[in-house]
Amino acid sequence: MRRYETIFILRSDLGEAQINESIRRFAGIIASSGGELIETDEWGSRELAYNIGRERRGHYVRLDYAAPGTAMNELERNLKLADDVLRYLSVLVALEADAAKLRGEIESRKQRLAEVRAAAAAPEPIAEMAEGAATVAEGAEEQEPSEPTESDGGTQSD
Repeated sequence: MRRYETIFILRSDLGEAQINESIRRFAGIIASSGGELIETDEWGSRELAYNIGRERRGHYVRLDYAAPGTAMNELERNLKLADDVLRYLSVLVALEADAAKLRGEIESRKQRLAEVRAAAAAPEPIAEMAEGAATVAEGAEEQEPSEPTESDGGTQSD
């Protein structure tokens, strides 16, 4: 099977239920055509670069899936016929794809990202903050300027 990504833009005036139903319907087309959905990524409602019809905003959705070429063709056919879809684009990502392995890689990447965000959001312990403040204060005392002398090239007036 091949790996594809399809990005489509839904009308922004659709309700949350209609958006979710459209996504489920397109994911079902992939599954019924012999493909496997790897990841669904909703980018949300965004301003369009240019008006499409009378629409200024659209709800962006990305489907990442492994499927035969016929599944991608069937998905595009249904996207073309759907009135709620403003634009769509399908891209061949890889000629060979293992959906289970790709899902595992995506989950591990999401888990690492969550761990990094949690570590960045955690407050610094108070003891370490006190040590850091003491180190900064010591460094400031060491860098105080001294009185100019003749050996420094400065002049002193008496």
